Amino acid sequence: MRKFSLFILPVTTVLLFSFCISRSPTAIEENAEVIFPKGKGNFVIAFYNVENLFDTIDDPAINDAEFLPQGKNQWTGDRYQTKSSNIAKVIAALNDGTGADIVGLSEVENSLVIKDLLAQASLKKMGYEIAHHESPDTRGIDVAMIYKKKSFRVIGTAAFKVDISQYEQYPTRDIVMVKGVTSTKDTLYVFLNHWPSRRGGTKESQPRRQLAAEVLRHVVDSILKQSPDAKLVLMGDFNDNPPDASVSQTLGATKVPDLSVPNSLYNPTNNFDWKAGEGSEFYRGSWDRFIQIILSTSLIKNQLDSENKFHDIYLFKPQWLLKEEPAYQQMVPYRTFDDTLPIGFSDHLPVYVLLKL
Repeated sequence: MRKFSLFILPVTTVLLFSFCISRSPTAIEENAEVIFPKGKGNFVIAFYNVENLFDTIDDPAINDAEFLPQGKNQWTGDRYQTKSSNIAKVIAALNDGTGADIVGLSEVENSLVIKDLLAQASLKKMGYEIAHHESPDTRGIDVAMIYKKKSFRVIGTAAFKVDISQYEQYPTRDIVMVKGVTSTKDTLYVFLNHWPSRRGGTKESQPRRQLAAEVLRHVVDSILKQSPDAKLVLMGDFNDNPPDASVSQTLGATKVPDLSVPNSLYNPTNNFDWKAGEGSEFYRGSWDRFIQIILSTSLIKNQLDSENKFHDIYLFKPQWLLKEEPAYQQMVPYRTFDDTLPIGFSDHLPVYVLLKL
Protein backbone atom coordinates (compact mmCIF):
# COMPACT_ATOMS: atom_id res chain seq x y z
CA MET A 1 0.00 0.00 0.00
CA ARG A 2 1.31 3.39 -0.97
CA LYS A 3 3.03 5.94 1.22
CA PHE A 4 2.67 9.68 0.78
CA SER A 5 4.52 12.63 2.22
CA LEU A 6 3.22 15.22 4.66
CA PHE A 7 0.43 17.33 3.20
CA ILE A 8 0.59 20.50 5.30
CA LEU A 9 4.12 21.34 6.33
CA PRO A 10 5.13 23.58 9.23
CA VAL A 11 6.30 27.16 9.04
CA THR A 12 9.57 28.20 10.62
CA THR A 13 9.36 25.61 13.33
CA VAL A 14 12.54 27.02 14.85
CA LEU A 15 10.40 29.88 16.21
CA LEU A 16 7.77 27.52 17.56
CA PHE A 17 9.77 24.50 18.59
CA SER A 18 13.35 25.51 19.24
CA PHE A 19 12.92 23.80 22.63
CA CYS A 20 12.62 20.33 21.16
CA ILE A 21 14.97 19.98 18.24
CA SER A 22 15.55 16.42 19.40
CA ARG A 23 11.89 15.73 18.62
CA SER A 24 12.70 16.49 14.97
CA PRO A 25 9.77 18.66 13.83
CA THR A 26 9.64 18.93 10.05
CA ALA A 27 9.80 22.49 8.70
CA ILE A 28 7.59 23.51 5.79
CA GLU A 29 6.15 26.47 3.99
CA GLU A 30 3.30 28.65 5.20
CA ASN A 31 -0.12 28.46 3.58
CA ALA A 32 -1.48 31.36 1.58
CA GLU A 33 -3.83 33.83 3.28
CA VAL A 34 -7.51 32.90 3.25
CA ILE A 35 -10.36 35.42 3.57
CA PHE A 36 -13.01 34.07 5.93
CA PRO A 37 -16.66 35.12 6.14
CA LYS A 38 -17.34 37.52 9.02
CA GLY A 39 -19.15 36.63 12.23
CA LYS A 40 -18.77 34.52 15.33
CA GLY A 41 -20.41 31.22 16.07
CA ASN A 42 -19.94 27.61 17.07
CA PHE A 43 -16.78 25.75 16.10
CA VAL A 44 -17.04 21.96 16.18
CA ILE A 45 -14.02 19.69 16.69
CA ALA A 46 -14.29 15.89 16.54
CA PHE A 47 -12.04 12.87 16.80
CA TYR A 48 -12.68 9.45 15.27
CA ASN A 49 -10.59 6.27 15.34
CA VAL A 50 -11.74 4.77 12.05
CA GLU A 51 -10.32 1.27 12.74
CA ASN A 52 -7.87 0.19 10.06
CA LEU A 53 -8.76 2.29 7.03
CA PHE A 54 -6.40 0.56 4.59
CA ASP A 55 -6.33 0.58 0.81
CA THR A 56 -5.87 -2.65 -1.14
CA ILE A 57 -2.35 -2.02 -2.43
CA ASP A 58 0.64 -3.85 -0.97
CA ASP A 59 3.20 -1.65 0.73
CA PRO A 60 6.37 -3.66 1.46
CA ALA A 61 7.45 -1.10 4.07
CA ILE A 62 4.63 -1.96 6.49
CA ASN A 63 2.77 -4.99 7.77
CA ASP A 64 -0.43 -4.70 5.72
CA ALA A 65 -0.77 -8.34 4.67
CA GLU A 66 -4.19 -8.75 6.31
CA PHE A 67 -5.57 -5.88 4.25
CA LEU A 68 -4.89 -7.21 0.78
CA PRO A 69 -7.34 -8.98 -1.55
CA GLN A 70 -5.61 -12.32 -0.87
CA GLY A 71 -5.05 -11.59 2.84
CA LYS A 72 -6.83 -12.77 5.96
CA ASN A 73 -9.54 -10.10 5.66
CA GLN A 74 -9.98 -10.60 1.90
CA TRP A 75 -9.68 -6.85 1.54
CA THR A 76 -11.08 -6.38 -1.94
CA GLY A 77 -11.86 -3.13 -3.70
CA ASP A 78 -15.55 -3.57 -2.92
CA ARG A 79 -14.87 -4.05 0.79
CA TYR A 80 -12.56 -1.05 0.86
CA GLN A 81 -15.11 1.17 -0.87
CA THR A 82 -17.85 0.04 1.51
CA LYS A 83 -15.67 0.82 4.51
CA SER A 84 -14.69 4.22 3.11
CA SER A 85 -18.30 5.08 2.32
CA ASN A 86 -19.39 4.05 5.81
CA ILE A 87 -16.76 6.20 7.52
CA ALA A 88 -17.68 9.14 5.28
CA LYS A 89 -21.32 8.73 6.30
CA VAL A 90 -20.35 9.05 9.97
CA ILE A 91 -18.24 12.17 9.44
CA ALA A 92 -20.91 13.81 7.29
CA ALA A 93 -23.55 13.18 9.96
CA LEU A 94 -21.65 15.05 12.67
CA ASN A 95 -22.88 18.49 13.75
CA ASP A 96 -26.47 17.84 12.65
CA GLY A 97 -25.41 16.75 9.19
CA THR A 98 -23.16 19.69 8.39
CA GLY A 99 -19.89 18.04 9.45
CA ALA A 100 -17.42 19.24 12.07
CA ASP A 101 -15.02 22.08 11.29
CA ILE A 102 -12.08 19.87 12.29
CA VAL A 103 -12.01 16.07 12.46
CA GLY A 104 -8.99 14.26 13.86
CA LEU A 105 -8.51 10.72 12.56
CA SER A 106 -6.50 7.72 13.68
CA GLU A 107 -5.77 4.36 12.04
CA VAL A 108 -5.56 5.71 8.50
CA GLU A 109 -2.96 4.04 6.34
CA ASN A 110 -1.90 6.97 4.16
CA SER A 111 -3.05 10.13 2.43
CA LEU A 112 -4.57 8.10 -0.42
CA VAL A 113 -7.25 6.60 1.84
CA ILE A 114 -8.07 10.08 3.17
CA LYS A 115 -8.39 11.40 -0.39
CA ASP A 116 -10.70 8.51 -1.22
CA LEU A 117 -12.68 9.23 1.94
CA LEU A 118 -13.21 12.87 1.00
CA ALA A 119 -14.20 11.83 -2.52
CA GLN A 120 -17.20 9.92 -1.19
CA ALA A 121 -20.52 11.50 -2.16
CA SER A 122 -21.46 12.36 1.42
CA LEU A 123 -18.28 14.40 1.97
CA LYS A 124 -17.38 15.63 -1.49
CA LYS A 125 -19.12 19.00 -1.19
CA MET A 126 -18.14 19.79 2.40
CA GLY A 127 -14.87 21.46 1.46
CA TYR A 128 -12.46 19.45 3.60
CA GLU A 129 -8.70 19.58 3.21
CA ILE A 130 -6.07 17.24 4.66
CA ALA A 131 -3.22 17.49 7.14
CA HIS A 132 -1.41 14.15 7.32
CA HIS A 133 1.90 12.85 8.60
CA GLU A 134 3.47 9.45 7.95
CA SER A 135 4.32 7.88 11.29
CA PRO A 136 6.89 5.11 11.82
CA ASP A 137 4.27 2.64 13.11
CA THR A 138 5.06 -0.77 11.64
CA ARG A 139 1.37 -1.51 11.09
CA GLY A 140 1.23 1.54 8.87
CA ILE A 141 -1.50 3.37 10.78
CA ASP A 142 -1.24 7.15 11.10
CA VAL A 143 -3.02 10.09 12.65
CA ALA A 144 -4.39 12.80 10.38
CA MET A 145 -6.78 15.71 10.35
CA ILE A 146 -9.37 16.99 7.92
CA TYR A 147 -10.65 20.53 8.21
CA LYS A 148 -13.05 22.84 6.42
CA LYS A 149 -11.07 25.42 4.51
CA LYS A 150 -13.90 27.94 4.95
CA SER A 151 -13.49 27.92 8.73
CA PHE A 152 -9.85 26.99 9.42
CA ARG A 153 -6.53 27.92 7.84
CA VAL A 154 -3.51 25.77 8.63
CA ILE A 155 -0.33 27.69 9.35
CA GLY A 156 1.84 24.62 9.78
CA THR A 157 2.46 21.29 11.46
CA ALA A 158 5.13 19.52 13.46
CA ALA A 159 5.61 15.90 14.51
CA PHE A 160 7.03 14.70 17.82
CA LYS A 161 8.59 11.28 18.25
CA VAL A 162 7.56 9.01 21.13
CA ASP A 163 10.58 6.76 21.63
CA ILE A 164 9.50 3.47 23.24
CA SER A 165 12.54 1.49 22.10
CA GLN A 166 13.48 0.71 25.71
CA TYR A 167 10.27 -1.32 25.98
CA GLU A 168 9.81 -2.83 22.52
CA GLN A 169 11.44 -2.93 19.11
CA TYR A 170 8.42 -1.68 17.16
CA PRO A 171 7.98 2.11 16.97
CA THR A 172 4.70 3.83 17.79
CA ARG A 173 2.88 6.76 16.24
CA ASP A 174 4.28 10.29 16.39
CA ILE A 175 2.28 13.02 18.08
CA VAL A 176 1.31 15.54 15.40
CA MET A 177 0.58 19.22 16.00
CA VAL A 178 -1.42 21.35 13.59
CA LYS A 179 -1.41 25.10 14.16
CA GLY A 180 -4.05 27.18 12.45
CA VAL A 181 -6.41 30.12 12.53
CA THR A 182 -10.21 29.96 12.68
CA SER A 183 -12.61 32.22 10.82
CA THR A 184 -12.98 34.17 14.08
CA LYS A 185 -9.22 34.85 14.08
CA ASP A 186 -8.55 32.49 16.97
CA THR A 187 -5.22 30.65 16.77
CA LEU A 188 -5.52 26.98 17.74
CA TYR A 189 -2.82 24.41 18.47
CA VAL A 190 -4.38 21.02 17.71
CA PHE A 191 -2.52 17.90 18.84
CA LEU A 192 -3.35 14.53 17.25
CA ASN A 193 -2.58 11.49 19.38
CA HIS A 194 -2.72 7.72 19.11
CA TRP A 195 -0.82 6.50 22.13
CA PRO A 196 0.67 2.98 22.42
CA SER A 197 -1.89 0.22 22.82
CA ARG A 198 -2.53 -2.01 25.81
CA ARG A 199 -1.13 -5.01 23.97
CA GLY A 200 0.57 -7.32 26.47
CA GLY A 201 -1.52 -6.07 29.39
CA THR A 202 -2.66 -2.72 30.77
CA LYS A 203 -0.05 -2.57 33.53
CA GLU A 204 2.76 -3.97 31.41
CA SER A 205 2.16 -1.48 28.58
CA GLN A 206 1.54 1.55 30.81
CA PRO A 207 5.14 2.91 30.66
CA ARG A 208 4.78 3.38 26.89
CA ARG A 209 1.76 5.63 27.32
CA GLN A 210 3.54 7.40 30.15
CA LEU A 211 6.29 8.31 27.70
CA ALA A 212 3.73 9.66 25.23
CA ALA A 213 2.22 11.79 27.99
CA GLU A 214 5.65 13.16 28.91
CA VAL A 215 6.39 14.15 25.30
CA LEU A 216 3.03 15.87 24.92
CA ARG A 217 3.30 17.68 28.27
CA HIS A 218 6.77 18.92 27.35
CA VAL A 219 5.52 20.41 24.09
CA VAL A 220 2.50 21.99 25.79
CA ASP A 221 4.69 23.56 28.49
CA SER A 222 7.03 24.98 25.88
CA ILE A 223 4.17 26.58 23.95
CA LEU A 224 2.63 28.03 27.12
CA LYS A 225 6.00 29.46 28.13
CA GLN A 226 6.06 31.47 24.91
CA SER A 227 2.29 32.09 24.66
CA PRO A 228 0.66 31.83 28.11
CA ASP A 229 -2.87 32.23 26.72
CA ALA A 230 -2.44 29.78 23.83
CA LYS A 231 -5.60 27.90 22.87
CA LEU A 232 -4.83 24.18 22.91
CA VAL A 233 -6.79 21.13 21.78
CA LEU A 234 -5.27 17.75 22.70
CA MET A 235 -7.29 14.94 21.17
CA GLY A 236 -6.99 11.37 20.06
CA ASP A 237 -7.09 7.74 21.06
CA PHE A 238 -5.08 7.75 24.28
CA ASN A 239 -5.57 4.03 25.02
CA ASP A 240 -6.06 5.14 28.62
CA ASN A 241 -9.10 6.50 30.42
CA PRO A 242 -9.37 10.05 31.82
CA PRO A 243 -8.57 9.06 35.45
CA ASP A 244 -5.47 7.05 34.47
CA ALA A 245 -2.15 8.47 35.62
CA SER A 246 -0.79 9.16 32.14
CA VAL A 247 -3.68 11.52 31.41
CA SER A 248 -4.67 12.93 34.79
CA GLN A 249 -1.24 13.21 36.42
CA THR A 250 1.56 13.31 33.84
CA LEU A 251 -0.42 15.28 31.28
CA GLY A 252 -2.28 17.09 34.06
CA ALA A 253 -5.73 17.06 32.45
CA THR A 254 -8.19 17.78 35.25
CA LYS A 255 -11.69 16.45 35.89
CA VAL A 256 -13.09 19.94 36.46
CA PRO A 257 -11.78 23.23 35.05
CA ASP A 258 -9.10 24.58 37.37
CA LEU A 259 -9.23 28.34 36.89
CA SER A 260 -6.79 28.91 39.75
CA VAL A 261 -3.97 27.70 37.49
CA PRO A 262 -3.31 29.91 34.45
CA ASN A 263 -4.44 28.13 31.28
CA SER A 264 -4.52 24.63 32.73
CA LEU A 265 -5.67 21.54 30.82
CA TYR A 266 -9.25 20.38 31.32
CA ASN A 267 -10.59 16.98 30.22
CA PRO A 268 -14.37 17.13 29.63
CA THR A 269 -14.32 13.45 28.61
CA ASN A 270 -14.66 12.84 32.34
CA ASN A 271 -18.29 13.94 31.90
CA PHE A 272 -19.13 10.64 30.19
CA ASP A 273 -20.59 8.05 32.58
CA TRP A 274 -19.00 4.83 31.37
CA LYS A 275 -21.09 2.78 33.80
CA ALA A 276 -24.19 4.03 32.00
CA GLY A 277 -22.82 3.11 28.58
CA GLU A 278 -21.23 6.46 27.78
CA GLY A 279 -17.97 5.35 26.24
CA SER A 280 -16.21 5.43 22.90
CA GLU A 281 -15.40 1.70 22.79
CA PHE A 282 -16.76 -1.48 24.36
CA TYR A 283 -14.39 -4.26 25.43
CA ARG A 284 -15.11 -7.42 27.37
CA GLY A 285 -18.27 -6.19 28.99
CA SER A 286 -17.41 -2.59 29.84
CA TRP A 287 -17.12 0.80 28.18
CA ASP A 288 -13.88 2.78 27.92
CA ARG A 289 -13.27 6.45 27.19
CA PHE A 290 -10.07 6.20 25.18
CA ILE A 291 -11.19 8.82 22.65
CA GLN A 292 -10.67 12.12 24.47
CA ILE A 293 -10.67 15.81 23.68
CA ILE A 294 -8.70 17.86 26.21
CA LEU A 295 -8.91 21.65 26.16
CA SER A 296 -6.93 24.51 27.65
CA THR A 297 -9.10 26.64 29.92
CA SER A 298 -8.38 29.65 27.68
CA LEU A 299 -10.71 28.00 25.16
CA ILE A 300 -13.66 27.25 27.39
CA LYS A 301 -13.64 29.79 30.25
CA ASN A 302 -16.54 31.67 28.62
CA GLN A 303 -18.60 28.47 28.22
CA LEU A 304 -18.72 27.45 31.87
CA ASP A 305 -21.99 27.55 33.77
CA SER A 306 -22.51 29.14 37.19
CA GLU A 307 -20.85 26.10 38.80
CA ASN A 308 -17.85 26.24 36.43
CA LYS A 309 -19.03 23.17 34.51
CA PHE A 310 -18.51 22.61 30.79
CA HIS A 311 -21.33 20.77 29.03
CA ASP A 312 -20.48 20.94 25.32
CA ILE A 313 -18.83 17.56 24.74
CA TYR A 314 -20.73 14.75 23.06
CA LEU A 315 -20.55 11.12 22.00
CA PHE A 316 -21.85 10.49 18.50
CA LYS A 317 -23.93 7.37 19.02
CA PRO A 318 -26.84 7.02 16.56
CA GLN A 319 -28.55 3.64 16.42
CA TRP A 320 -27.26 2.92 12.92
CA LEU A 321 -23.68 3.09 14.24
CA LEU A 322 -24.35 0.31 16.75
CA LYS A 323 -25.07 -3.42 16.74
CA GLU A 324 -26.45 -5.73 19.35
CA GLU A 325 -24.01 -7.70 21.51
CA PRO A 326 -26.19 -10.53 22.90
CA ALA A 327 -23.55 -11.83 25.31
CA TYR A 328 -23.61 -8.54 27.22
CA GLN A 329 -27.11 -7.35 26.29
CA GLN A 330 -25.61 -4.13 24.99
CA MET A 331 -25.71 -2.06 21.83
CA VAL A 332 -22.03 -1.65 20.93
CA PRO A 333 -20.04 -0.05 18.09
CA TYR A 334 -20.67 -1.75 14.75
CA ARG A 335 -17.07 -2.52 13.90
CA THR A 336 -15.57 -3.33 10.50
CA PHE A 337 -15.79 -7.10 10.71
CA ASP A 338 -18.59 -9.22 12.13
CA ASP A 339 -19.21 -12.80 11.06
CA THR A 340 -22.94 -12.22 10.69
CA LEU A 341 -23.05 -8.69 9.26
CA PRO A 342 -21.78 -6.76 6.22
CA ILE A 343 -18.70 -4.53 6.46
CA GLY A 344 -19.33 -2.04 9.26
CA PHE A 345 -17.86 1.19 10.59
CA SER A 346 -15.37 1.12 13.48
CA ASP A 347 -14.87 -0.35 16.93
CA HIS A 348 -14.78 3.23 18.27
CA LEU A 349 -17.40 5.98 18.42
CA PRO A 350 -16.58 9.61 17.56
CA VAL A 351 -16.37 12.29 20.24
CA TYR A 352 -16.86 15.99 19.53
CA VAL A 353 -16.91 19.34 21.30
CA LEU A 354 -18.71 22.55 20.48
CA LEU A 355 -16.64 25.68 21.09
CA LYS A 356 -18.10 29.17 21.13
CA LEU A 357 -15.34 31.19 19.52
